[in-house]
Parts: sequence; C-alpha cells; structure tokens
Amino acid sequence: MISPNTYTNQGLDSRHPLDILTVKLRDIEKIRSTSGWILPQQHTSSHVMIIVTGGEAILTLDEGTVNIRAQGAYACAPESTFGVASFGEEGAEVTLVRFDIYEETHNNTGLLKVVKDNSLFRSAKELAVSSTIQLAVTCEEIYNLWHSGKALARFHGQLEFLQLLEDLAQTPRPQKADSQMLIQRTKEYIDEHFNENLTVEHLAGIAGLSPKYYVDLFKRRYGTSTTDYLSSLRINRAKQLMAGTDMRLRDIAHQIGYQDEFYFSRKFKKIVGVSPSVYMNSRRRKIAGYHIAVTGHLLALNMIPYAAPLHPKWTAFYDQMYGKDIPVHLSAYRLDMEWQSKIQALQEHRPELIISYDHVSQEEKSQLEDIAPVYYISASDHNWRSQLLALAAYVGAEQDARSWLDHYNQKVEQAKILVQQELGNRTALVIRLLKQQFTRYCSPSMAEVFYGDLEIRPAYNSKQGAVYNEPITLEQLSEMQTDCIFLMVCQESETLSVWEDVQKLSLWQNIQAVQNNRLYIITADPWLENSPIANERILDDLMHRYR
Repeated sequence: MISPNTYTNQGLDSRHPLDILTVKLRDIEKIRSTSGWILPQQHTSSHVMIIVTGGEAILTLDEGTVNIRAQGAYACAPESTFGVASFGEEGAEVTLVRFDIYEETHNNTGLLKVVKDNSLFRSAKELAVSSTIQLAVTCEEIYNLWHSGKALARFHGQLEFLQLLEDLAQTPRPQKADSQMLIQRTKEYIDEHFNENLTVEHLAGIAGLSPKYYVDLFKRRYGTSTTDYLSSLRINRAKQLMAGTDMRLRDIAHQIGYQDEFYFSRKFKKIVGVSPSVYMNSRRRKIAGYHIAVTGHLLALNMIPYAAPLHPKWTAFYDQMYGKDIPVHLSAYRLDMEWQSKIQALQEHRPELIISYDHVSQEEKSQLEDIAPVYYISASDHNWRSQLLALAAYVGAEQDARSWLDHYNQKVEQAKILVQQELGNRTALVIRLLKQQFTRYCSPSMAEVFYGDLEIRPAYNSKQGAVYNEPITLEQLSEMQTDCIFLMVCQESETLSVWEDVQKLSLWQNIQAVQNNRLYIITADPWLENSPIANERILDDLMHRYR
C-alpha cells in the first residue's frame, strides 16, 4: 500500500530511482452525458485524468484527437488544452480528475518541484486499464469521498486516487488490437498513402474486416466516409502545393493521386467552391500574419495568409475553417512568451510580407524586419475600419475592403432589428470572470460593435474611456441593477471551477439580470478579437441568439 500522498518512483519513469513523487488531488467531476454532448476545449494548469466509465468519447488534446472507450483513461499534462465529446448514440459517462504532481529529489529533500509531464505513465498518455480494476466503482467511490464535506473522507479519497494512479501507471498496454484500433490504423495508413490508388477493399483487408462493415465502422468513428476523407486529404495537400510551390496544375494533380487533371479540377471546385486557377491566383502572395487578429483583416480582403497563429482552442474558428489552407502555423499560445518560436518559423519559411501590430518589442521588430518587409497596424487605433482601409491601401486591395464593409454595414442593419426586438431600451453590461476575479469589461470590439454599431444601451460608463477592465464584486454587481448581463468565462480549469461554485450562491441568483433570465454567455472567440471577420462573427452570434 502506498503512503497517503507520496510514493517512491520504483522505476515508473526515467527519473532517479530514489526520487519521491507527491500527488495532490485538486478536484473530481463526474459527467453523465447524452448523445452529442460536448465539453468545450479548455486550458489546464494541472494534470487531468479523463476516465470513461461508460459509452464512448472523443478527446481533443491540443491539435490531436483520441477515441476513448469505456474502461479507458487518458492523462493530460499541465499547460495543454483538452475537450471531450460523447461518441455514439448512448452518450458517455466521463470522470475528470484534476491533480498536481510534485517531485522531491534525493539530493535536495527540502525542495518540491512541480512535475509537468506525463512520464509517470512511461510517456504513454493513453492508459491501459486492467480487467482487475473496477474503474466505474472506484471513480464513484473517490467522487463520493471527495465531495462528502468531511476532512477524513477526503483524505480517504486521496488514498483511493493514489492507489488508482499506481494501478494505471503499472498496467501494461494491451497487445491485441480491437476493431476500433484497426480502423485507426487504416486511417493512419490513408494519411501516409493518400496519393496512391487506395480502394475500400484494400483498406478493409488491412483491417481484416469485410468492406461493408469497414465502411460503416469508419463513418461511425470519424463522421465521414472513407472516400470523402481521402478526397479531403488530397484537396488539402493540393492547396498546400498551390500556396507553397510553382508547380503546374497537372503536376499537382499527379502528386496527390489524380491521373486526370480535369477530374481533379472538377473535384477541387466541388469541394472548395472555386476552380484551382482562381484559388491559385488568391494565393500568389506569401503574406504572414504575425498576430491572431491580422488573419481577420486579411480574410476580409480575400487573402488567405501564408503563415498565421493557429491553435484549436485559442483560434478555433480560423483553425477549423482555414487550418488546411494556411501552410505555416505559428504559435497562438501566450503570444508575449512565444514570439521567438514565431520568428524562427518565419525565418525558415521566408514570407514576402509580414503584417504585425506595432506594440511588439524593438527586438521583435528588428528580427521581423530582417526576414521581410513589415507593415505595422496601429494597436492604439481601436477603429478596425480605419485599420482595414489602411492595410488595403498598402496591399492594393481597396476595392475588396470597400465591398466587405458594404456587406458588413448591411448585416449591422439586420442585426440591429433583431437585437432591439429582444433588448429594447434595456441596459446591458459585459462582465468577465478570470480565475477568482469578476471585472466590468469592454474590449475594442465591444465598444465599436456592441455599444457602437448596434447602439445597445450601456449600464456603465467607465472613467477609463471606451475600453476598460475594472474589478467588480458580486455585491457591486447586484447593486447596479443591470437589465442584461453578457458574461465571458475564461475556459481554463480554475476559472471554470470558480464559475461552478458562483452559480450556487444566493447572492448571484438574486442579481436582477440572472433572476430575469437575461444572462447571456459569450466566448472570448470572437468577442476579444478586434478584426473585421471577428466583428462580423459577433453580429452573427447575436443574430443567431435572437432570430
């Protein structure tokens, strides 16, 4: 039996054999979901164990996906992002366990160091569960002990979790492949051999399944048919070649697996919406967007950037809609800390023009300008329209900018009607929850679109000006008597835990807007990004709510 919260390494990973690991359980959450349930992708500062005790779920970890079936577990390391969705008609039962790992080394027993990797589990994030482990029963027991409200019971829950951790860490991974593993292997095979003549019969043979059963299983697992998935891979590769090379259309078709150039053109237009030649003309210039919002400017000018910050959480919309069209993905995580990795990527791929905001450091500017000419957007000018028009003049796309603005202004008039029908003359306030702090909040987009274009009546005017971020307590919020509250909850583990607790407070429940069901949840994407595309998406969001 291991001790209450520590145990020696005993060869579980590559650390020194005498190192001592200390584990602290933070929280445990149980989710019983229906078909189609989704837990949005969120950032975690702690270790997270995602355990599926019933049904089947799809885990999105940073930029990859993993299928977890009942009696399966996955270890997610700190400073990564994860999201979970139920898979199949029966839904899923999922337990989320958040915990910290500390290390006391043999040569410095007075210092505990945070462990932020998954090497406790022999570097295997996907964990095998022995048939001797009653996973559902164990999770239920730990959950009940932890949430009992009794100190001794929580201590007992910590013990049970430590025992589970040790069992998971020591269980060897199964060698026998089931049908789901075989389907995943064929998908990996398609990924590597998409330019070859692949048939359903050949892929089914690799999996050892009948063609009909293989086709049904593939579509059930990935939500698309085998042939559509293959076509998507080929077309996405063609886009990359069009953007990054000077190859002829015929050569591109041959390289991605199409022998008939004209069949490829028809297929491309059907999937993408424009012909290959039109698409190539739009990609002639290799323009890099150095910040997230730059992508929203370039897309409004009908320009898909050659390089841009992309991540499935921080830039979910751009990643999903244009991730395959943008050849070079720059870091989108904590931009102030990641600029050197972005510089390195740009040095390697050498765009012909870089678009950046001017608030970057002098060292960054110097290194950017050594790579290519740089156009700087004024960060102090919150007027995105003037930003767009100035950029359009620089790149010779004034007509595209004017057309886009005409389209946007028409949508504003449509949105105004719907929003006024719902809100009327009621006052509105945007608040933000980050960690344990609420703030009265107004981003440039909120100032220009929410209160500006849509003429929504503000419940508060700050001395800081149109853009502000001021701490506020629940007592102060209650005293404001605001008609409508638009709330942004930061999608990271600590904030989400605080938000869950806040909703149970009588002080929160008695706030006027909450009592009158005029609390609206909004998301950082697109509400924090001040760009043409993001601001149009804010209009779309509000129109969808009130249509």
